[in-house]
Amino acid sequence: MRTKRPVEEGNVLICALCTILIISLIGANVLRNCTTRYNVSSSQVRSWKESLFAAEAGGDIAYAEVRKTVIDPTHAFTGWTNSGAQHISPVTTFGSNGLVTSTVVDLFYYDPVTGNPWFRARTKGTAPVNGFSRSGMDDRMGAGSRGDSLLRKIDFRTDHFVATYGPNGDGVGKTIVAVSNPQITRRIEQINAPVTPFEAAIKCTGSFYGLGSAAQVDSYNSKNGPYYFAANNPADPNFKDARSGSVEIGTPVAEVNGMLYGNLSTNGGTIVPNAYITGTIDNNVPFTCPPFKMPTDLPPPQAAPTSVTSTVSITPPVAGTPTVPTYYLLSSLSGKLTINAVGGTQTYVAIHVTNDMTAHIDVKPNVHVKIFFDGNMDVKGRDIENETNLAANLQYYAISPANPATTQYIHIDPPGDFAATFYAPSADVVLHGNPDLIGAMVCKTFYGNGNTSWHYDRALDAEGDAVDYRIVSYVEDIR
Repeated sequence: MRTKRPVEEGNVLICALCTILIISLIGANVLRNCTTRYNVSSSQVRSWKESLFAAEAGGDIAYAEVRKTVIDPTHAFTGWTNSGAQHISPVTTFGSNGLVTSTVVDLFYYDPVTGNPWFRARTKGTAPVNGFSRSGMDDRMGAGSRGDSLLRKIDFRTDHFVATYGPNGDGVGKTIVAVSNPQITRRIEQINAPVTPFEAAIKCTGSFYGLGSAAQVDSYNSKNGPYYFAANNPADPNFKDARSGSVEIGTPVAEVNGMLYGNLSTNGGTIVPNAYITGTIDNNVPFTCPPFKMPTDLPPPQAAPTSVTSTVSITPPVAGTPTVPTYYLLSSLSGKLTINAVGGTQTYVAIHVTNDMTAHIDVKPNVHVKIFFDGNMDVKGRDIENETNLAANLQYYAISPANPATTQYIHIDPPGDFAATFYAPSADVVLHGNPDLIGAMVCKTFYGNGNTSWHYDRALDAEGDAVDYRIVSYVEDIR
């Protein structure tokens, strides 16, 4: 007997097509997610980082121009748009990815003691965003929101910062500004503060010899009263200010004579701790002192005098300020010059001598004098007459020769004690005799064979013309 099998029917093709469709949908979804993440990781994140690189590059350009205001003032902000205290850089494009940066530098503050300016640099850096103009991501930053904070900073069609905060970020001038291509812009702000020169009793970039075997270098703070010796009395309330008579030498030295109540640094020296140095010894401190250029921000000079070759006494027509002192331009200064205060007012005077300095200077109480000279200085200690006995009130600046091979010197011979500061980074200094002096010295080479009593005034930390700038603040505007 034959049994009839049931009929089995089906469609293998339909099943295969459905399977392919499902796999294709899964693959398409995976590809979509991968493309989004690739677009973000390869383009948007890269542009986010590159825009900060561009901003910091612009900040470096601005910092270099700010430094030129003291190192090379005639070329500071050359090629920029300068309007009073504001300097706007040209737009700079660089790099293979077409990064763009620009900076606005403002002189926003004058130090009330020294008159030195502070600068603020606001820089923006822009990087193009290549790839698809997509902002969607599936990570959540909060309820009901998608995407991360990075993507909200991308300008796909308009500049979001200008539209929301205005071009300067102060809410003024808000407008819609179209962008030609998707981009990311990041903004930073840097504060450039002046560096003053008198951070040590003696700072010497070249060879050093001295002082005498019985010499002494210590310190005090004139804000706490006149000098008296306190470096050996820990119970004295001013003991903490009495051991900052530091010496900095930019060359290898094997010996420093005298008693040093402070720190000692050399560049490759072999000084070892001993009973004659109370502070820290560091033989691995390289440093440089930039050449000093004549400041270009002084007011017009007075009509008279134009030279001093005999005994002359001047009383400025106005008291002036640290920022705008009464300015005298002298072709020679070889006699005796007495500088009087305007009544009982604190009086500020700047003098530029376009020749050698051989004069007797008498600075009366309440007078603050800065003397800039182009040549050499050859005086006796008694010729440096500072009646206040405050070193900050009589400051000498030796303008560096245009030709570095030109020799410049400062010779101070006995007799006489004095209080003054000297900034002469290109000068060879020779100090003879055994003076008792208050102040600070910055020079190229130093020779002193006498038993000098040298008292560094810690108030000089914040005194003196700016000789460089440093960045003291860095923030990013994250709006």
